[in-house]
Amino acid sequence: MRETEKTPSERMKEFLDFIDRCHAEYQLAYDAVSEEDKKLQDLLHKLEFSTNTAEKNRVATSLKNSREERRRNKDIVKRNELIVGFFREKSHKDTLNKLRQLLGRQRKEEEYLASDRVYKPRVK
Repeated sequence: MRETEKTPSERMKEFLDFIDRCHAEYQLAYDAVSEEDKKLQDLLHKLEFSTNTAEKNRVATSLKNSREERRRNKDIVKRNELIVGFFREKSHKDTLNKLRQLLGRQRKEEEYLASDRVYKPRVK
């Protein structure tokens, strides 16, 4: 194997890391969307009770920024939703766990193949 070529375990690790990253991004963005939804209510109440135009303008700008942030996070949720949903199903979650176990066994095998091996004669 060429030195620059990736081992099977490195490729498996990249895939598993990708799945983990999708899940983490999804969860962070999902939580941020929820937070922006709560913020919306606060901003609407501020707008309702604001007494002058300058204050209404500040609240309106905050509202616009909040909606843009919510949209960015909603897009992240939508981008990762199918992948996360797929691996939340029991059979696929089990497969993912088996892949993690396989990665450990694969690493051990690669370590063995890369080590200094010696032959032990079977007959004396």
